[in-house]
Formats: sequence, structure tokens, C-alpha cells
Amino acid sequence: MMSYILLNNEIIKTSKAGVSITDRGLQYGDGIFETMITNNGNIRFLQDHLDRISKGAKELLFEVPENILTTDYINEQVLQLKKKNNLPEECRIKLMLWRGEGGLYTPTSKECEFALIVDEYIPTPPRCGLETDFAETVCVAASPVSFCKTLSSLTYTLAGIEKTKKSLDDVILLSQEGFIAETISGNIFWVKDNIIFTPKVSVGCVSGISRKNIIADLENKGYKVKRVLARKADLADADAVLSTNVTGVSTIKSIGETVYKSKNGWRQVFESVYHY
Repeated sequence: MMSYILLNNEIIKTSKAGVSITDRGLQYGDGIFETMITNNGNIRFLQDHLDRISKGAKELLFEVPENILTTDYINEQVLQLKKKNNLPEECRIKLMLWRGEGGLYTPTSKECEFALIVDEYIPTPPRCGLETDFAETVCVAASPVSFCKTLSSLTYTLAGIEKTKKSLDDVILLSQEGFIAETISGNIFWVKDNIIFTPKVSVGCVSGISRKNIIADLENKGYKVKRVLARKADLADADAVLSTNVTGVSTIKSIGETVYKSKNGWRQVFESVYHY
């Protein structure tokens, strides 16, 4: 049970944590976050996560307190929170930055708040054979911060509602232009004739940390990976489709009426990067 968090450089009880009703993170979703997990006690891809949230903070003109977004600081604070919360070796970590009070849509301050939340992480077996379809109620839009995870996540909330209504395991979001973008909580890849494809980040999908490391690992092993603008028909013709995020790789069994044969071999190829 999580009892303590780090809020603005102070470890406090979760029950004592709170924000003002006029806080911009609450009022406007004016903030960004990273979700990380540990592997053998080490935070997986930590520097990549810090690089992405730092880039997002720069786009939002946040003035981030000095030394907060460093591996030494995050590792030390996570260790302290694990001890305070009596957590096992493996944990899930959420790092949040958001602007405080001031202004309506136009902010009047660059100062930001930050929080670090550490909770137990229980690894689950990879999901194989997901039943999915294309989202019909919502699409993603490219913006200066669409590459990172923002607190204003209604696009993915609406996609989740649609998924539940349709009794699906996930839905695939398209861009405003109709290009393949991503799943609700992951990046999407597909394979055709041993060539691996994934959407360009320019369509508006999140620039996933796992995506980045998987692509680098695949290319180092000699696989051809193409970042593309693709339509629905490109997935219908694929040999295998996979979804990736910080927790692992899932195989997709179906998209609407299109059914794919099980390709767990590709999942294992993709997932090898998580074991480094």
C-alpha cells in the first residue's frame, strides 16, 4: 500500500498531498508525466524517460527545479520511497510535472510543481491474441507535445470507453488524416515479409521509450525497420501486428474482421530488449 510520495522535493504522506482547486494541472491538464518500471531493481530506460519529459517541459516553457530531472536524483528518491513504503525490489514509478496556479488558457507563470509516486509492480505475462478494432469516436492530433505523455489525456480516455463498449482488448487510433497512429497505451508495429513497420511520430503518436529502444535493438540485429505513414489497408495485409509499451510486447490477434495467425516468435524478438 502506497503511503508516501515525493511532492516538490519533500516526502509526505499520501493523505496529506493535495493541490489547489485553481491548480493548472487540475484546471487545464497543463502538465506531463512519465511512467517507468524497474527490472532487477533498476529503472528501465531511465535516461530516455528523463530526456523525453525534459523535452516536453521545454516545449511548455516550464522552469524545472535544478537537478530534478537527473538519474542520480530520481534513483535516490525512488530508493527512499521504496524504503518508506516497504516496497519489494520491483516497482512502478510515475513522475509528474505540471504548472501551478495563474492565468486562464494563457498561463502567467513558468514555475512548475513535481511529484514522484512509487508503488509495487507485479509483472504480468505478455498479452497474446488481443482482439482490437479501429477507434471510431476519437483520433490523435499532432502538436508540439504529442510526442510525450500529457495530463490532458481525454483522447485516450474516450478510446478506453469505446473499447469497453465494444468489449475489445484495445483499439487502434488513427491520426486526423487517417494514418495509423497507436493503441490506447502503446505504440504499434506490424511485420510484412520480414520487414518491420511503425508509424512516424509526426502523425501525432507518443514517441514511446520502448519503441525507441526496440527499433534500435532490431536494427542492430540486422532487421529492416521502416517508419511510415500507413493506412488501414496496410495492417490488413500484415503478417503480424504488435503493441508495445513500458511493460512489454503484446500480439494482436484481430483488427475488426481481419484475423492474424499467432506470431509469438516476433513477440520474443521484440521483447529481448527488455532483458538488457
